[in-house]
Amino acid sequence: MAGAFRYVDGTRLMPKTWLSVEEQAARLRDRGLGIDDEHECLRFLSHVSYYRFSGYFRYWQRSPETGDNRFISGTAFSTIHDVYTTEQAVAASSFATMRWIVILLRTAFAHHYAQHVAPLGALAHDTGFAEPRDPAAPRVEDRVLRDLDRSQEVYITHYRDESCKNLQGQYLPTAYDALPVWVAVEGLSFGTLSKCIQACEGSGVLEDMACALGVARAPLVSQVRSMVHLRNRLAHHARIWNHSVLDAPSVPMNVKRRAKKSYGAFEPRSVFAIFVAMDRLLTTSGLTSSWLSLEIFPLLTANPLAARGLMAPRKYGDMDPSLTGSSSPKL
Repeated sequence: MAGAFRYVDGTRLMPKTWLSVEEQAARLRDRGLGIDDEHECLRFLSHVSYYRFSGYFRYWQRSPETGDNRFISGTAFSTIHDVYTTEQAVAASSFATMRWIVILLRTAFAHHYAQHVAPLGALAHDTGFAEPRDPAAPRVEDRVLRDLDRSQEVYITHYRDESCKNLQGQYLPTAYDALPVWVAVEGLSFGTLSKCIQACEGSGVLEDMACALGVARAPLVSQVRSMVHLRNRLAHHARIWNHSVLDAPSVPMNVKRRAKKSYGAFEPRSVFAIFVAMDRLLTTSGLTSSWLSLEIFPLLTANPLAARGLMAPRKYGDMDPSLTGSSSPKL
């Protein structure tokens, strides 16, 4: 029944009702949000859902976790709107740049795997990979086969032996014995590629990859994992502002010092830390030396509130009450 309370794991959920866009704007205003441009607010809410927008405006509410959804005095719709717009511009640039990085890592891995392990078939046989530390964790071979099996790309089906199936109709590793690794990587997700890179320690692949890319071997695996995390959030249009990264990238101290000197302090679990790792890889590999400085940082300089959420993420309730848009905080 509409409006009735529901309980999940003992927690009472507030009833939800349908609201028109005009009613959504009215609710925000009733809770204390300053809306100077009614037309722009309605236009925005017709393009960006109220629920999605709440992931941003809750940082300006008094205590949403306890049910106090009133806005901090002086909070303006334009302030939060500008944070959202800046984040979207940063996300668009990051996603476009991530494409270069994925292709770069595919190329480097395939080249050195073929050199050190084998050029044909070995990838599907788990050759050259270390056993997972957790016995219950999926094997790299299983991840590779999953990606290859579901691929309908001509460059994969051309090499796949349709006669090599088990009784359940699933492809056997031998179905890919003729598949070159430089072809296979084109059919792997970025997540699976990262698992391959992580598992090839000890075969010489990781060491030569790092050398060819001009980065340190030790932090490369964690950096790639964090890039996978960011790429997935970008691909699914998830919020990256005020997002704390659980699997933070390992950034060498000298790289961190230079970045802090150029851009200011940033926290290890911030999205900006991944940007620093991406920028370093782009620079040392020769792809570009100006992405962070010319594309990302000018956007953050123009909106310090957006910068804070990307460089020093906070939880609900940890937002400085003075940051309502009336003054621009330093980075």
